[in-house]
Amino acid sequence: MYISRPICSESHHAFRTLFLCFVLGIIYLLAYTGPLSAADLPPKTTPNTPLIKKSKQPAPPDTLKTSTTKIDTIALPAEPDPNQPPPDWVTPSGDSTYVLDNFEYPQALDSYPDDVWEGRSGWLYSTTPKDEVYYKILKEETNFYLSAQTKGHAVNFGRKAIVKFRGRENNANLRLHKKLRWRWRIHSLPTGSDEREGNTNDSAAAVRLVFGTNPISGKSLKYIWSETLPVGTIVKSKGQYIVVLRSGKQDLGKWVWEEVNAYEDYRQLFGGDPRSVDLLGLLTDSNNTKSFVKADYDDITFIIPRPSTNKMIPDFMLDNP
Repeated sequence: MYISRPICSESHHAFRTLFLCFVLGIIYLLAYTGPLSAADLPPKTTPNTPLIKKSKQPAPPDTLKTSTTKIDTIALPAEPDPNQPPPDWVTPSGDSTYVLDNFEYPQALDSYPDDVWEGRSGWLYSTTPKDEVYYKILKEETNFYLSAQTKGHAVNFGRKAIVKFRGRENNANLRLHKKLRWRWRIHSLPTGSDEREGNTNDSAAAVRLVFGTNPISGKSLKYIWSETLPVGTIVKSKGQYIVVLRSGKQDLGKWVWEEVNAYEDYRQLFGGDPRSVDLLGLLTDSNNTKSFVKADYDDITFIIPRPSTNKMIPDFMLDNP
């Protein structure tokens, strides 16, 4: 008996045959050609960008790489010149400023010019032998100055206060040369001193204006650097007023400039107008405390101050704004 096969069975057989041929073809391609490598793939390009083949550049030689850093600098204020007065001080020109002594005596180095200066000591201020005077001209770089050092002695060092004005030489008149300027430098103070007491009355440095040469009837203004007394202290001693300008160890070893209105000081302390200045004296002493003291002096100057603007305006105008 004959049995016929369904049509679907024949179609299924044909499909399996076709699929097998496809698989065999893929295996053949993989076996003889291999997979595509990344190098075989074309480079990626962006739209509208031409394909440019880059050539290899030689490596640059090794060089020392340095970096520059900008550093902001701060301009520091210049140190003031100790040989010049403070820049904000007014120094009139011409005869209005007269340098009494700047100690430019190169021929008297390590000594002093005895035709200008002399030492005085004792109650009557008798002349002191030159070999007992401890004030000496010294030199620091290009500057000459006066130095004094002692232990247990007291010698006043002085000279005539003669100034030149308009071609004429006369004793300094404080009604004209009202201001006195100088600089000094203290190295060592008298230990245990107190200028208010007679038995401790020692000063590291003093500048004195003497009015009248009679030690009994004369008057004097004495400006000092004290070890203990506060700045501004005023001490009266017979015909002399002592004014404390500096005190203690502050600024020890430094040149310090001073300027005083000696005319106004005299009027305030003594009353009335002063007579002419006969002598200018310096004093570094320790005869009472028996301690070591040392000080330097320089640039002693008389000054005619500029007239005050207010003095030139009538009083009635000053009362009305």
